[in-house]
Amino acid sequence: MMIRKTRSALLASLLLASSLSFAADDNRVMLNFVNADIESTIKAVGLITGKNFVLDPRVKGTINIVSATPVSKDLVYPILLSSLRLQGFAAVESLGTVKIVPEADAKQHFSATEGPGLQATGDKIITQVYPLKYESAAQLVPILRPLITPNNMIAAYNAGNTLVITDYAENVKRINRIIASIDQPAGSEFLTITLKHSSALDVANTLARLMPEVGSSGGTGQPVVPGVGAEGVKRSAVVADPRSNSLLVRSESSATTQNIKRLVEMLDQPAASGSNINVVYLKNADAVKLAQTLRGIVSGDTSTPSTPTSTTTPVTAAIAQGNQAGSSVFGSSSTSSSGSGSTGGMIQADGATNSLIITAPDYVYRNLRAVIDKLDVRRAQVYVEALIAEVNADDSSEFGFQWQSADGLNSNSYRGIGGTNFGGSTQNILSIMQNPLAMGQGLSVGVAKGTFTFGGKEILNLGLLARALESNNAGNILSTPNLITLDNEEAKILVGQNVPFITGSQASSNGNSNPFQTIERKDIGITLRIKPQVSEGGGITMAVYQEVSSVDENKISGQADLITKKRSIESKVLVDDGSIIVLGGLIENQVSQNVGKVPLLGDIPLFGNLFKYESRSAKKTNLMVFLRPVVLKDGTAAAGLSSERYEYIRQQQARFTLPDSLVLKAVPQIVAPPLSENPLKVPAGKAAPAEKQ
Repeated sequence: MMIRKTRSALLASLLLASSLSFAADDNRVMLNFVNADIESTIKAVGLITGKNFVLDPRVKGTINIVSATPVSKDLVYPILLSSLRLQGFAAVESLGTVKIVPEADAKQHFSATEGPGLQATGDKIITQVYPLKYESAAQLVPILRPLITPNNMIAAYNAGNTLVITDYAENVKRINRIIASIDQPAGSEFLTITLKHSSALDVANTLARLMPEVGSSGGTGQPVVPGVGAEGVKRSAVVADPRSNSLLVRSESSATTQNIKRLVEMLDQPAASGSNINVVYLKNADAVKLAQTLRGIVSGDTSTPSTPTSTTTPVTAAIAQGNQAGSSVFGSSSTSSSGSGSTGGMIQADGATNSLIITAPDYVYRNLRAVIDKLDVRRAQVYVEALIAEVNADDSSEFGFQWQSADGLNSNSYRGIGGTNFGGSTQNILSIMQNPLAMGQGLSVGVAKGTFTFGGKEILNLGLLARALESNNAGNILSTPNLITLDNEEAKILVGQNVPFITGSQASSNGNSNPFQTIERKDIGITLRIKPQVSEGGGITMAVYQEVSSVDENKISGQADLITKKRSIESKVLVDDGSIIVLGGLIENQVSQNVGKVPLLGDIPLFGNLFKYESRSAKKTNLMVFLRPVVLKDGTAAAGLSSERYEYIRQQQARFTLPDSLVLKAVPQIVAPPLSENPLKVPAGKAAPAEKQ
C-alpha cells in the first residue's frame, strides 16, 4: 500500500515538473498544458487546489492552457473551468466534490441554488430563483432565452411571477443586471385636464389627428385606439370623459405631457360668438333618426309616435312603432327639418354624409356631444335560424254498389224508374251515365245495356256500378329559413309564389263589348318576420311572425276559387343567445266514416253490402316551428358565419352534376369561386371551376 502511494506521488511530481513551473513565490505558478490529456490536467489542478474531482466517462480529449506570466494558485481552478467550457464540459459543485460532466447534462445534476443576491462567480453551473416585482415573468422569458447558453434553461412560474434560471454563474450575473433594469415600476404620469369651453370628445379627436403617436378614445363605449409610434417609443393615451368634460391623460414621457397640455390650452378657447356651428360625423348611428331624438331632448318634447290603426297586427304594430321615429331606410331625404328649442339651438341631419349639424351654445353642444357619443355605438347583429318540420299522413278508402233501372223510357207508355245513388259528382252512377269519362279515381266496374234518350240527350243505360278506392298520401317537409338583421330592426324573408286570385269579373252580355276580370295577387309560401332586441344579460327578445301557406292541391278547380292552407304563429318571446325555442305547433288526428245505404236492404247481413256505399278517412298532421337566434357582436363573428354558409352552398353546387348524354351537348358546371378570390369579380358568362369531391 505504501508503495502505491509513493508511485502516485512520484507520477504527480513528474507531471507537475513537465507542465507547471513554480515561481520564487510558492503562491504563484506558470501553467503550460499543450495538447494535454483532460484527465491528467484535472488531476494536476486537483493537486494544486486540493479539490476533489469526479469525471464523467464521456469527458475525453485534450486541452491547451498556457500562461505567459505566473498566476496565483487561486486562479488555476477558474482557468480550468473556462477551458473545460470551451470543450463542451461543465463543472457542478456539490458536497465537497466537483463533477465534470458534458454541458448538456449539467442542469440535471445538483448545483448551488441562490436568490437575486448572487455571490458565485466563474464558469460553474448554478441555479437561480428570481422573483419579479413589476414585470411579467412569462413576458421576460422570450427576451432572456437567447442570452442563455443553448444547453441550459430558463422557465417562468406564473403563479409566483418568478424566473428559474440554470446557467454559468458569470452569465447569470449578467442576466441579473438585465432583469434589474427591466423590472422597474412604470414611470407613467396621470393627470386630468378640465375643459371650460370646448367639448372633451372633440379635443380628444383633434389630439389624435395632431399627434398620431398618442392613443385616444372617444369616451364611453369607444375602445382606446393605440398610438402608431415606432416600436419601443414610450406610449401615451388620452381618454375623454363626457360627464365632467375633461381629458384623462396617461403619459410615460414628461415632454409628451407638456405638449398635450399646451395643445389643450390652445384648443380650449371660447367661441367668437355666443353660438357655434359644429359638424359631428357619426360612425354607427343613423343621422336622421338621431337628429329627431336630440331635438326632442333640446325642446323637451316627450310625445310618442301615434299608434298604428287597429287593422295592423300586433307584431307589425310593434315594428311600425319602432320605425315611426325616423324615415324608412330607402327613400329617406338627405336632410331633416331643423328643430329649435328654448335654447335657440338647431339640429339638422345630413343623410348623404351621415352627420349632424348642431348650432347651439357651447354648454348645450357639450351636453349633446356626450349624448351622441353614448348613442353612436356599434350595434349588434342577430342571426336567426327557423326550422319548420311538418309530417302529414292521409289514408282513405271507399267501397260500394249502385243500381239503376231505366228500361222503357223511350216508349210513350208509362214505365217505372228506380235505383240507388251515392257519393259526389265523380262517384255516383247518375253522373257517370251522363258522362262515362268523368269517373273518379279508383276501380269502377259497371254493367251497361246500350243507350237511351232522355230530355233530348243520349245517355248510357248503366244498370250497375261497383266502385272501390284506397289512397295513401304522406308528406315530410323540412324548411329552414334564416336571416340576419341589426338589433332592434325588422327583417323579413319570403320564399314562395305570387298566386293570382280572381276577385271580380263581367262577361260580354247585353251589348257589353268590354268584358273584364279583376285579379288580386297574394304571396303564398314561407314567411318569417322578426324584430330582435338584444339585452345586456345575453337574452334576446323577439317579436316573431311565422307563416306557412300553400294552395290546396285537392281543391283546385280553377283560378277563381283557389283554396289556400295557412298556418301562422305570431308571438313575442325571450330566448338566450344560441338557444333553441319552440314557437308552437299543431298535432292533429282526424278520423271519419261515411255510410250511405238503402233502408232495410242495407241492414241485411252480407246481402246488404250490395245496397250500401262506405267511405273512411284518417288524417294526421304534425307541425312544429323552432327558432334559434345567435348574436353577432363584431365583424369577426359575422365573417365566420358568412364563410360557413358560403362554403356550404359551394359544396352543394359542386355536387350538382348532369348525366352525360350522347345527343345533348354538355353544359358548364356553375360553382361559386372560393372566398380567397373576390366572388363579385367572376367574369360574366364564365363559371368558376368546380372542386373535385
